[in-house]
Amino acid sequence: MGLIFLLPYALNMSDEIAWRFISMVFMTTFLIPLMGILLLKFTRNISNLNMEDKKERIFPFLFNAIFYGATTYLFWEKFRFPNLVTAILLSITLSIVILTVITIWWKISAHAIAIAGATGIYLALLLQSEPSNFYYAVAACFLLCGLVGSARLQLAAHDSKQVWYGLLIGFFVNFLTILILN
Repeated sequence: MGLIFLLPYALNMSDEIAWRFISMVFMTTFLIPLMGILLLKFTRNISNLNMEDKKERIFPFLFNAIFYGATTYLFWEKFRFPNLVTAILLSITLSIVILTVITIWWKISAHAIAIAGATGIYLALLLQSEPSNFYYAVAACFLLCGLVGSARLQLAAHDSKQVWYGLLIGFFVNFLTILILN
């Protein structure tokens, strides 16, 4: 989430454009998917918001992948945002698509993929441009990877293999995507 607030200013967007950017990202990647998940809960297509059963996770993940893909397309083709913006959105979309495909056969930690993905993005940006404020972001993300992974294990939501694979996939998909496309 911190990247959403740092990125517009790092790209020298005006305050007005930065807040439009933040609002659009918030709506298309958080608010609309959240409403979709709540609708699935309300219609009893999922038993609870934790979605412990891997079969219940496939459609919500697919739904989120579609919205992230649509957001990536809009920012790239329609709004012509800088390449970095679309590279980040594409890396996140790829992570969700991979998560969805894996979930067909195996339950993997979406939380681990997400936090490790942020870590991969920050580290790739740090290696490419060395913005001093990203040192703290990278350190905080690595700390959060450990905390999130530990929490998923402590809650017995996943076993260690599901957490480790989530961390590895999230990190490398996002890290490599940013290094290649930016």
